[in-house]
Amino acid sequence: MNKRIIHYVRLGAPVFSALGLLVVIGQEYVRPWIAEKFYAEEYMQLAFDCDMAMHEEAALRQQPKDTPQSEALRLSADVGMMICHDYDNLRKLMLIHGVSEDRLAMLGLKVLEVEQITVSQMVDAHRMDRF
Repeated sequence: MNKRIIHYVRLGAPVFSALGLLVVIGQEYVRPWIAEKFYAEEYMQLAFDCDMAMHEEAALRQQPKDTPQSEALRLSADVGMMICHDYDNLRKLMLIHGVSEDRLAMLGLKVLEVEQITVSQMVDAHRMDRF
């Protein structure tokens, strides 16, 4: 009886170890890679659209608030900022799937290269001194 158990343990231990390694590799490497490949284009488009919406909103803060035209523009900018909500949701989903902050930052930099936006334009909308 003991020889039979030892035989099964000898055969089963490497199989279970290999399955465990496959699960870890899948979770840590394959899943984030698939999520990045699947969501990258949408993420880059939303990152760009959200950035442009923030630029528009920041520019509208400089205008006087008492004109009817500025109120309509502010409403339009608020609707545009809803894109940022979609961007945040997709970013969180990608983080949940294991895509690293560094990879997301690289996707954001790719948008700068593709859309030919200067870094100063991207950063200006995020500065806190405008409040």
